[in-house]
Amino acid sequence: MSESPVPARPPGFRLGPHRLEFGLALAPMAGNTNSAYRRLCRRFGAEWTTTEMVSSRALHYNDRKSLGYLEKGDDEVPCSAQVFGAEPEILAAAARRVAERGFHGVDLNVGCPVPKITGCGGGSALLREPGLAFDCVRAMVEAVDLPVTVKIRAGWDERQRNAPAFAVLMEEAGAVAITIHGRTREQRYRGRADLGIVRDTAAAVSIPVLGNGDVVDVASARRMAATGVAGIAVGRGALGRPWFFAQLRAAFAGEPIPPDPPPAERAALLLELGRGVAALYGERRGLRIMRRLAADFFKGMPGAPRLRAACNALETLDDLRRLSDRMRLEAASASLPRPCAAGSRPTPDPAPR
Repeated sequence: MSESPVPARPPGFRLGPHRLEFGLALAPMAGNTNSAYRRLCRRFGAEWTTTEMVSSRALHYNDRKSLGYLEKGDDEVPCSAQVFGAEPEILAAAARRVAERGFHGVDLNVGCPVPKITGCGGGSALLREPGLAFDCVRAMVEAVDLPVTVKIRAGWDERQRNAPAFAVLMEEAGAVAITIHGRTREQRYRGRADLGIVRDTAAAVSIPVLGNGDVVDVASARRMAATGVAGIAVGRGALGRPWFFAQLRAAFAGEPIPPDPPPAERAALLLELGRGVAALYGERRGLRIMRRLAADFFKGMPGAPRLRAACNALETLDDLRRLSDRMRLEAASASLPRPCAAGSRPTPDPAPR
């Protein structure tokens, strides 16, 4: 008997009491996945959102700035907080802080490749210490009633591609889901995500696995779904494109895929995001954060280099309003017919064949 074909869509899964129809998640990204951006993605169809990573040690000692990352809207359901660290007792305490803030899950970061994180034993450095990682997850599981999940990479480097075996250990420690980015720590974000190791990891465990890495359009999302994952965590592919989740949902539901929104709608979304970020962090700090977030909204647009350069001057919400107006004007001017040069004639439309 031939094997059944792999479905063209992820089957989804449950995170605690919450059913995720397609398992579409917004991957946590430092400096990007604040509450305002997460809520925008959720409106377009993201089913699970997660905070940017927070230091477990800082949470343990009630650091005010770190606690500020644990902001979420009442309509963010389910929403997890991601923590990093390598000390089981400290991670357990951090998990309790997360639970006190009303989150629906806590995620351990075993994927961050940044030296300042791995140098302290956290992030993807835990891939080289599977026993310690087991103790960390077990401590978190025992500390809270929340679902504990883990974000990992393919391995530390090409010689240590241990994601499938590592995922088995995380399941044994009590993790209820795994997200795997298909690159090693050594690769960071270079090269291509390895869908083969994503497939092997999904097959190695009985808990849901989400695939992450290089999901930037419907075609790449279908390739990720074909690995047998239960869901897809979209990271950089969603930056400046919260509507990407609506396109993925439509594709997996067998419905017409909506086009990218027109410039006027993008400008309105950008301004809405700016207001949300300013409400979270105050106008001065919020607009500095928006310098980075706004630049992603101009991908593929007329005048994108000029618009991105203007982001560096954002100081106030009025600046952002002017930038959103300029975004509309750039698009409108690009759609106007160009005047003919003096003495020339317009080129006629080609005759129909």
